[in-house]
Amino acid sequence: MAKRVGCRIATAALLVAAWLQAATLLRYPYVQNVRSDRATIRWTSYDDGVGVVEYSTDRSFSSSARAQVRELTPEESGLPYTYYKYQAVLTGLAGSTEYFYRVLINGQTLTSDDDLRFRTRAFSPFQFLAFGDSGTGSSEQGRLAQLMMQERPSLVLHSGDIVYPSGSFEGYQQRYFNVYKHLMKRAVFFPSPGNHDYQSDYAASYLAVHDLPDEGVVPADQKRYYSFDWGNVHFIALDSNAPLSRAAGGSGPMLTWLENDLRQTRQFWRVAYFHHPPYAGGPNERDSLSAMARSRLVPILDRYHVPLVVNGHEHSYQRSWPLRGGQVVEGNGAVYITTGGGGVGLYPVFPRPFLAFAESAHHYVRGEVDGFKMTVRAIRIDGQVIDEVILAPPPLLSAQGAVNAASFTPGLAPGGLVSVFGWQLGAGELAASRVPLPTSISGVSVTLDGQRLPLLYISPTQVNAQLPFDVAASALLRVTTPNGSSEVSVSLSEVAPALFPAGSVAHADGTPVSTGAPAKPGEFLLVFLTGLGRVNGAITAGQAAPSPPLTVRAPVQVHLGELSIDPAFAGLAPGFAGLYQVNWQVPATQSPGNYSMRIVAGGISSNAVTLPVAASDPDPE
Repeated sequence: MAKRVGCRIATAALLVAAWLQAATLLRYPYVQNVRSDRATIRWTSYDDGVGVVEYSTDRSFSSSARAQVRELTPEESGLPYTYYKYQAVLTGLAGSTEYFYRVLINGQTLTSDDDLRFRTRAFSPFQFLAFGDSGTGSSEQGRLAQLMMQERPSLVLHSGDIVYPSGSFEGYQQRYFNVYKHLMKRAVFFPSPGNHDYQSDYAASYLAVHDLPDEGVVPADQKRYYSFDWGNVHFIALDSNAPLSRAAGGSGPMLTWLENDLRQTRQFWRVAYFHHPPYAGGPNERDSLSAMARSRLVPILDRYHVPLVVNGHEHSYQRSWPLRGGQVVEGNGAVYITTGGGGVGLYPVFPRPFLAFAESAHHYVRGEVDGFKMTVRAIRIDGQVIDEVILAPPPLLSAQGAVNAASFTPGLAPGGLVSVFGWQLGAGELAASRVPLPTSISGVSVTLDGQRLPLLYISPTQVNAQLPFDVAASALLRVTTPNGSSEVSVSLSEVAPALFPAGSVAHADGTPVSTGAPAKPGEFLLVFLTGLGRVNGAITAGQAAPSPPLTVRAPVQVHLGELSIDPAFAGLAPGFAGLYQVNWQVPATQSPGNYSMRIVAGGISSNAVTLPVAASDPDPE
């Protein structure tokens, strides 16, 4: 009897153990759509259940996120079995932080691998990899995957043709996820589709297996093209297949989206990648989609000074000289890199004048971003570096050049604040933290006829500085970075009054005047502006204005609607650099309403702002 009971217990234990081990991984966990504060973890299983990702920064796995699960039938996937797709979005993450994670179904950990980790988006330096034309299952693809596993990239760009001969669900599993699973579990892949990815149901499988950024893209095109920031790089993934053809024919929005996207970015680097190369020599160079990319994409990329473009399609490695409009240029031009040797059979390279280096070789590309510089290397299948280029785009000033920092109009005056707009001005966004103001921030400086200007703020697209009080009527303004310099001629007037678009007018206690806190008749107000010119007294640009304050030399009036009002004070704002202040009193008889207000100095008017005036307080008697 005891023997029978023992057998039953053993049998029950085996059944429980079998149930606990029932969940089976089909697709290994992989990281997607990582941002500074969130990330997506995906995996697939033969089994339905409650999916959870547990994660932490210290391997305690103290946080968790419930996964959404979706059944995929043979009718949907073309596979002979049903499987389940799991996706968990981890939110509230810290930037530039490494997280450890594990995945579970019904409480069962699906892998004992304790090296599941990823790092959220950081500034710089960081490393990325790029390759394309890979998914054949060849030994070359496998060898390159092993080499890439020895790298430590934050992200991976794929330039298309992820799977050959067509992008089926089975193809993605066998020739993409199975090959790169140990890289994908820690480095986020950001792909762009190639023509072979489109050969299976209009890239339906490609879209299904990826979670990609979709902000600003119309629903019908989401995940076909997109953009994202990493460090001080703005990456733009384009779709040079049907979306390009539709946009070129006037029925698709991708080109408009690209223009808007590049106009809005404030990052130092802009890197575009898509499958069909505008400039590459080889058997595919007459491809109509490559020609369309050359005629429709390149002008937009040139207009916004994109310094690096990554493509595939030609099964080789190629790097162009810096190009602008298809012509080799010095300085600000785009380098086109074709990385189409990820595992597919190779093509010969046709020599072309725009090519700086080319080799028909299986390879991948490593990019290393460090502030103002990016080093790009091509690594051959034998592990040797076959090409290296250092990109260091010099600063480039926009057509508007240097303008008044308050009104963004051309008017400049001694002692005032100036904004310089352009591209590649600063590696990141930084503001001066003290006065006297520094004359250099993170390697960026501005001079006026050789005299260094105090800096308030730098970014990749804008630099704010203060002009000297002893400046000539015309001068040469130069912006210098570690990569070079760019200059523009400026003209100055004795005065150029300009009000800031927001927060220019304050109550006596310093709080802003607004519709919710309007000015009152008889109240004294403070107006903050720039461009009132020289002052009575000695002061050097960049220094904090003293108290008692220094008055301006030019006559100043406040215009409120049709009224002209003499201020009680017009001079430098004590404690600030480059900021002027006008103190004046609203007439006691002023009727309530919204009035146009401006400052007139030396007969020159500022821009106008709207000043709300409330009704006067009732007589307490």
